Amino acid sequence: MPIRLHGPRRALLSPRRTDLGLLTVVVVVIGGWLGGPATAVAQGPCPGDAACPYTDVSIIGQRAEGVLRFPQAIAVGPAGDVYVADQLTDVVQKFSAVGAFETEWGEAGAGQGQLGAVGGLDTDAAGNVYVLDATHDRVEKFDPNGTFISAWGSAGSSLGQLRVGAGSGNAEGAGGGIAVAGPYVFVSDTDNQRVERFDLDGSNPISFGSAGTGPGQFKYPKGVVANGAAVFVADDDNHRVEEFGLDGTFLAQVGTLGTGPGQFTYPYDVALDGAGDLYVADNNNDRVEEFNPQLGYVTSFGAAGSAPGQMSFPRALVANGAGVVYVADAGNGRVDVFGPGGAVGGFFGRSGRSDGIFTSPEGVNAEPSGALVVADTGDNRVEELLPNDQFGATVGSGGSGAGQFSGPEDAIFDLSGGLEVADTNNHRTQELTRSGAPFGVLGPSSSGAPAGVAASPNGDTIVADSAQNQLAIFQPGSTTADTIGATGSGPGEFLSPTAVAVNTAGDIYVADTGNNRVVELDPGGVFIREWGKRGGTNGRFRDPDGIAVDGGGDVYVSDKTNSRIEKFSGEGAFIAQWGTRGAAPGQMIDPAGLTVDCRGDVIVADPVNNRLQLFKGLAPATGCAAFVSFAAPPAPKPVLSVTLLHRTGILARRGVALQISCSRACSLMVHARVTPQVGTARTGLSSVSVTLRGGAIKQFHLTMTAHGLDLMRNALGKKRRRGLRALVNISASSVAGGGLGPSEPTTFGADYHVSR
Repeated sequence: MPIRLHGPRRALLSPRRTDLGLLTVVVVVIGGWLGGPATAVAQGPCPGDAACPYTDVSIIGQRAEGVLRFPQAIAVGPAGDVYVADQLTDVVQKFSAVGAFETEWGEAGAGQGQLGAVGGLDTDAAGNVYVLDATHDRVEKFDPNGTFISAWGSAGSSLGQLRVGAGSGNAEGAGGGIAVAGPYVFVSDTDNQRVERFDLDGSNPISFGSAGTGPGQFKYPKGVVANGAAVFVADDDNHRVEEFGLDGTFLAQVGTLGTGPGQFTYPYDVALDGAGDLYVADNNNDRVEEFNPQLGYVTSFGAAGSAPGQMSFPRALVANGAGVVYVADAGNGRVDVFGPGGAVGGFFGRSGRSDGIFTSPEGVNAEPSGALVVADTGDNRVEELLPNDQFGATVGSGGSGAGQFSGPEDAIFDLSGGLEVADTNNHRTQELTRSGAPFGVLGPSSSGAPAGVAASPNGDTIVADSAQNQLAIFQPGSTTADTIGATGSGPGEFLSPTAVAVNTAGDIYVADTGNNRVVELDPGGVFIREWGKRGGTNGRFRDPDGIAVDGGGDVYVSDKTNSRIEKFSGEGAFIAQWGTRGAAPGQMIDPAGLTVDCRGDVIVADPVNNRLQLFKGLAPATGCAAFVSFAAPPAPKPVLSVTLLHRTGILARRGVALQISCSRACSLMVHARVTPQVGTARTGLSSVSVTLRGGAIKQFHLTMTAHGLDLMRNALGKKRRRGLRALVNISASSVAGGGLGPSEPTTFGADYHVSR
C-alpha cells in the first residue's frame, strides 16, 4: 500500500498575476536569515513590569522566521510575494519572489487571526490572503501584511460548514484546498467529499460533488485552482484531476493511478500559469506534471531526493504568469523553484529538522556545565546544546531500533555524563553515551509510557510512567525497576505523572498531571506532602507538565493549560508566577519540560511555539563545571550482577555455576578458584571470556580440570568437614561505542556444600 502524505494545497494563478520575468531572478537563499545563531535575544513583555520575577528572556530555536515544518500550502500575491504555511507552525510566512523572508503572522488557537494546521492559501486581486484553517474548519481572510479581516465556516456537513481534516504531520497532511477566482472562493471540503463555493466574504455558499469514483464525484478532494472559466480539483484518492465550470458542472478529467506520463499517485495540488497550463503536485511520485489547457500531457519534472531539482512529497504548488513554479516540498522542509519546462531554479526556506531547530520540544535539562539536552519530540531525536546555548550535536532518528526514538518526551545527562532518554512511544528509556552510542535499555514495557526522567544524587534513574501511573526507579547498572505509586488520587498515588525532579537531598518531586498537583516523596519513595488543585489562581494548576528544582531548593512547575510557570518553595509555598498565552518572547503556549542551569537561568520547553525560552534572574547560580565535548565519550563503568545458581553439588557438577548480567554492553573475563574450608589444597577452574549486551543475562558453568578435581576429592576425603569456598574473580570492560571505561575486578565469594 503506498504511503499517503495527505494535505491539501491550493494555489491559483491567473493571467493578472505579476510576471517575474527571467528565471535568473530566482536564487537559492541559504545565508543571512537562514544561517544565524540558534539563540536570538529579545525583550519580553514582563521585564517592564515591576512585579516581574525575571530580568530578561531569550529565545532558543526559531518558531518560524523562514523555518518550514512540512510546508503544504503556498500562494503568490499580485506583487509576486510568496506566502507559505506548514503543518506544524501555525503561521503564514511571507517571502519575496526570490525567497527572502519578509514577515509572518498567526499563532496557535481558535481566535481571530489564530491558526491551526493550514490546508490551503490563495490571494485575490487586491492582495488579500485567504487561509484555510484545517484544524478549525474555517476560512480566515487577511490583508497582504497579515491584518485580520474576517472569517467564516465551522465544523459540520451542512452547506457553509466544513470537515477538512487537520492531518498529523508527515504521515498525513491537513485536508482541504482553497482557490480565489474573480468574485468566488472555492474550498475543497475533503471529508465531506465535495467542493464549496463562496462569495469573497463567505456568503452565498453552494456545493458540488459527492462521494464516489464517477465523473464529478470525489474521494478525498485536496488542492483546487480556478480561473475565470474553470475550476480544477485534485481528486486525491481517485488519482486524477477533475475540471468543472464555475457553477460546478463537470467538464473533464485527466489521470489514472500509476507512475507513467499523465498518471498520478495521490495528487495533492493543482496550479495554473498565465497561459492556462495546468500543473499537478504528484505527491507520492515526487514530481510535478504539466498539462496544456486541453489537459494534454506536456512534461514532468522533479524526482525523489533532496538535491536541487529533487523533492520529497510535494504537497502544494503555485505558478506565476511567466510559468515559474513554486513547490511546497514537504519532506525537505523548503520551497523548490522551477522555471518554464521544469528548469531548476533553486529553493528557499530552512527545514524544521535543521540543527538547532526544534519541532514540538517537550523536554529540556541542563548538566553542571550549563550544556542542555533537548527532547526534540516532533523530530524524533535529541539535540545537545553547548553551554552558550548554541547547537552542539544531534542524537538519534525516528524508529524503534537501538539509538532511535519515537516521540521522546524527556532526556537528561546522567551523573556519568551519558544520556537517558524517555523514548515515550517506544515504551522504554534508552541509555546512550554522550556522543549518542546506545548501550542499554531500561524497563521496556508495551503498556508503559515514560514521560519524564531524572537522576538522583545516589545515581538512581527515576522515570515517570504516565501510562502506568507510577515511578520506576533503576539503580545504577540495573535494568529492573523498583516501582512507586499506584493509580489514584490519594497520598503517593498518581494519575498520568509526566515529570519528575530531585533536590540535592534526594527528595523526589512529581508533576502529577491528572491530579493537578505536585507530590513530594522522600529518597525512599515515602510520601511527604502534596500541593495544588485544579484552577487558574496562584498555586493552582491545569495539567502541570514539567517540574524542576533549583540550587536553593525552590520548585518550578510548568502549568501547561494555564500557559505559565509557577515557582514554589521546597515545601510548596507559592512564590511567583509568569507567562501568558501567546507567541511573543515571555509568552508561551502549553509549556512542557523545564530546567534550572548552573547560572540560575530557567529554561522552558515551549512546544507549540517550537522553541525554548530562557528566563534570567530567577534562581541562585551554583557555579558551572567544566564542559566536556559532546564528541568525547564519558567513562561510566559497567555494573555486574552475580547470582549463584546452585549451592550444592560442586563435585558432582564438576564446577561452579553462576548467572551474571552486565548493565552495559561489556566484555567479561571470569575466573574462579576453589578452596576446602579445612585444609590448604586448592585447584583452579577454567576461565571464561564472553561479550554481553547491556542487560543480557549469561549463565556460566566454570568447569574444574580433571587433575584439579582429583586433588580436591583427595583433600576432602581426609577431612571431616566437607565444605568448599569458591572465590570468583570477574573483570568487565565496556564495549560500547566510544570506548567506555572498564569496571573494577569483582571478587565474589560463596560457600558450597559438597555432594559426590
